[in-house]
Amino acid sequence: MLTEHLASLGIMAWPLLITSCLGLAMILERLVTYALLPSMNRKGMTALFNEVRQCCGSDKQAQSKDNLCQHLSQGKGIRQGVAVLLSHSTWEKSMREEVAGLWLLKQKRSLNAWLKPLMLIGVLAPMLGLLGTVLGMIDMFRDIAAVAGPVTPDILAAGLWQAMFTTAFGLIIAIPALAAAHGFGVWANHYLSKLEFALNHTNLLLEGLTMDDDGLAIAPSAPAVKGLTVKGSASSDTGQPEVIRAGAVAA
Repeated sequence: MLTEHLASLGIMAWPLLITSCLGLAMILERLVTYALLPSMNRKGMTALFNEVRQCCGSDKQAQSKDNLCQHLSQGKGIRQGVAVLLSHSTWEKSMREEVAGLWLLKQKRSLNAWLKPLMLIGVLAPMLGLLGTVLGMIDMFRDIAAVAGPVTPDILAAGLWQAMFTTAFGLIIAIPALAAAHGFGVWANHYLSKLEFALNHTNLLLEGLTMDDDGLAIAPSAPAVKGLTVKGSASSDTGQPEVIRAGAVAA
């Protein structure tokens, strides 16, 4: 049955068969790659940001950052990205952004691999099918011209069926390839946006900003009061109000 269908494709049987195998292999490879991406759920991101806050707020920041960097570098996905930022924590914020941008570009190239070849297969497959249809119709009309007697509908139907089957086979290859290429592209862009948000958040935490996962500022603990400013009291020659410091003795 299969050999009969392949034979009906004519000269375009092997190009279409090779194209279909390549497209299926690329779809399966991308599906496995995307399915194995490290999760970036809210719980995991909260735990990761808490680790960064703790190492930035500790007394021994350098040692804490080094230990956290070594621990995160053994992971995958965003954990490696955070480790890259921590390894450059002594550099300026703009320099860390450049480093993070390079790391994101590497992730983008990895996630978008094979998507353009998939789109190329989606474009070429219907063209190959259409070419097979045109060649099949040329052969059909040539056979009709060689018939001496009347042309019956069954002769036309048989020739048209074989010719149109090539176009249908090309569309069967093209539709999944194009759908997979665009679907994986949306998946990759969504994942990359999460990576970008997490890296920007981490970079701000390394700058000393105290904020929660939603970007709201966290009020630091109130420092001990060392003095009180009394408005309306006698001022110095510079016009600044006097400050009554703790422990001062009234004259």
